[in-house]
Amino acid sequence: MKKSTIIMFVASTLFGFEFQPLGFTATGMGGAGVASAKGSTALYYNPALLAKHRYTAEFSLGVGIGGREYNLINRIDQLANKDDLSNTINHIADNAPKSGANKAGGYDKKMQDSLEQLYALSQGNGFSIQPTAEFGAQMGNFGLGIFGLGDLTAQAIVDRQHLYVIVKDTKNDSGYYYYDPKKDTYGASDKDLYNKYSLEYALDNNLTYINVNGIGIAEIPVGYAHSFDIKNSTLSVGMALKYMQGITYQNKIEIDSDSNELDNSLNDNQKTSSNLGVDLGLLLSADKINIGLVGKYLNSPKFKYYNGSEYKIKPMARGGINLELTSWLQFAMDIDLTTNNTAIKDYKSQYIGGGFNIHQSWFSIRAGAMRNMVQDEEGTILTAGLGLGLKWFELDVAAQAATKKGTYDGNDVPRYTKINLALISKW
Repeated sequence: MKKSTIIMFVASTLFGFEFQPLGFTATGMGGAGVASAKGSTALYYNPALLAKHRYTAEFSLGVGIGGREYNLINRIDQLANKDDLSNTINHIADNAPKSGANKAGGYDKKMQDSLEQLYALSQGNGFSIQPTAEFGAQMGNFGLGIFGLGDLTAQAIVDRQHLYVIVKDTKNDSGYYYYDPKKDTYGASDKDLYNKYSLEYALDNNLTYINVNGIGIAEIPVGYAHSFDIKNSTLSVGMALKYMQGITYQNKIEIDSDSNELDNSLNDNQKTSSNLGVDLGLLLSADKINIGLVGKYLNSPKFKYYNGSEYKIKPMARGGINLELTSWLQFAMDIDLTTNNTAIKDYKSQYIGGGFNIHQSWFSIRAGAMRNMVQDEEGTILTAGLGLGLKWFELDVAAQAATKKGTYDGNDVPRYTKINLALISKW
């Protein structure tokens, strides 16, 4: 068996960088911000909101971390804990063709367990970490920001055709053998069947592996909005032009690597490149109702991988509504108008979500929910937020957690989580 880390080569790729919750208000309100995120986060959610500011100036500084676990971490750790998959197959190959020879070390049972994990992984899996950071400033109808967004992902790629235990007898050079782990017996096989169906062949020839990739983007946007009176309503138009620097990661490691090796592999094969991005937004306001529409990454900015291929961010669109029910109570809801491809292969993202915000002079309380309309692995994501302090200095914490559970380090955890901490100052 080969025991090496292999660098992955891919062609030009089109990814949808998700419309991630960012900042203190929207994170706690079901991700809704396109018609409601006024002030320092307006530039991120919809630049047209810069025209609807409540204060002369607002500044915010925040950090967040999110994660998505989908049928991966616990299974690869179990593969690694079975004396590792490569070692098990080596023992089975060394004992060929002696039926019953693998019970002594429990390698028959280890092989059964490993095949069960591999088959489960082949049904779909993924794990991603989504860090965020933001500094936002609103001054009149102008906005300036530094936004950091990341999506670091691991996914097991399993070739379902190559899930048979057919091994080469390299010890005695006596040919090829099919192994039945349930009976601990061998049968004669040949090279053609080995090439077509063998798990050992898939591992040696990079057909079954863990793909680790991701991108971290630092955006520096500058935006402006202007309002036009239309009968009994106001139409605001905003634009943000942003300098974007991206760091891409790409690697391919053995499928029986443990979760710690996933973290370490992100340090390999980095590439830094830069580009420009364009966002456009609209906001229609009438009495206590605001309706917003935003298009992000409209120019499809591209970033380089270390091997010269490209990560291209697909344009996304989102709509939203905000109801100012009273001077202290608002309700907002957003819906993604585009379906985004996440960094997890075949995992789509298109969210609908909303919530309410109760805000007084020294505190605000928010709650809401959001749901992915095209994938059901997360269930409903519940959200909440709390802000304390006067307008000149406010501390805010917000969190999100999915109702459906995954497994991490042997413990049940929400399949999606996010937490955000921010400091806000308004003048």
